[in-house]
Amino acid sequence: MTRLFSANSDYTVVDRSPLQLSPGDAVTTGPDDPSWPGWVWVTSSDGRGSYVPQEILQRSPDASATVTQPFSARDLSVVRGETVTALREVRGWLWCRNQQGTEGWLPEFVLSPVKASSRD
Repeated sequence: MTRLFSANSDYTVVDRSPLQLSPGDAVTTGPDDPSWPGWVWVTSSDGRGSYVPQEILQRSPDASATVTQPFSARDLSVVRGETVTALREVRGWLWCRNQQGTEGWLPEFVLSPVKASSRD
């Protein structure tokens, strides 16, 4: 999936040290995100936390889980009107690349699809 989107509002990244997870990492799970179904709070062994998609976790009966896929919690800042390429979508968030090549997550509500122009 690669599609072009335009930012319909500014979105500024707050977390400058996003959580990075690798397959096999052990995490502690917390509450589900009430605003984003399918996202679960996790805390890594170094104490940092983030919401992650539940499908990248192999959960145990207790509050522990093992990460099954690589995951970066890096968000992408955009300004209104900026064009980005969405590389994948996960439960209301899109992993995007800007024109400078920087990648990160954007919530779908700040993006509008760019319609292909037709030339006649």
